[in-house]
Amino acid sequence: MRTLRGRVIHALAFELVLLCIFTPVAALVFDKGMGHTGAMGIGLSTIAMVCNGIYNYVFDRILLRLNRALYPRSFMLRCFHSVLFELCLLVFALPWVMWCLDLTFFEAFALDVSFSIFVPVYALGFNWVYDLVVPVSGAPCAGGEPSA
Repeated sequence: MRTLRGRVIHALAFELVLLCIFTPVAALVFDKGMGHTGAMGIGLSTIAMVCNGIYNYVFDRILLRLNRALYPRSFMLRCFHSVLFELCLLVFALPWVMWCLDLTFFEAFALDVSFSIFVPVYALGFNWVYDLVVPVSGAPCAGGEPSA
């Protein structure tokens, strides 16, 4: 498993790259200033980082209890992981989006669902590349041998 330090670095990198994509696109789509969408994005990033840390810890623990290897992760497991995380995040992000953009529940839900279609694809690619660039040393893997 990744260390706490490794998880913090992963979460910060994930959110920073996503924020750099989100802020200008949201400003354009909602006809808001970059400061407004940037502040909303920072709030969403903070919510997501806290959720991400808790979610990944619990997800890894469940895999270990099921005697499943943590790494390498299959494409299907990565898809399941990403979609389930987005559903969890939706619960916490929806009130923030409603407040920041002064939207009704259904408007914010539609917006969040649209954004949630993009983010799992982004998460899948980001995490796949991150695991290649920053491998987990000593992690349990298929066959029971730690990775190098």
